[in-house]
Formats: sequence, C-alpha cells, structure tokens
Amino acid sequence: MAIMGAVMKTKSARREEIKRELKNFSGVSLESESPTGELILLIESENLGALHKTSQKLEKINGVLGIYPAYVTTEDEK
Repeated sequence: MAIMGAVMKTKSARREEIKRELKNFSGVSLESESPTGELILLIESENLGALHKTSQKLEKINGVLGIYPAYVTTEDEK
C-alpha cells in the first residue's frame, strides 16, 4: 500500500465544490483545511503507480491549482 499526505491549493471560489467532489474519490480523505484555505489530503492506493494516477485525476478537478506532496510512504511494496 502507498500512502501520501498532500496539500491541495484551490481557487477560493471553487473550494466548497471541490471538497464535495473529493468524496467521489476512493482512497482520498480530506483531513483538514489550513487557515489560508489549502486542503490537507490523505491519499491511499495499492501502489505508487495508482497513487500517481489518483493525483493526476485530482489535479484535473476544476479549480484545483496544484497538489503538493508532504510525504509518501509504502508499507509493503517491493
């Protein structure tokens, strides 16, 4: 399993819609929101490749400016 903690920067006018859209992504949870509006995400996938694909899909959400990994780890990946 691959796990990533990430900061998502968004357009402030779309933030609430983006938060609702995140619920449609399996393995993605909104953990927190910073005082300046960045969304703090936890993303879990079966491997690093799937984690990357999920990140790419998240970046395509209308109003997302970028996703910035804070940490990435693998538990049992070889």
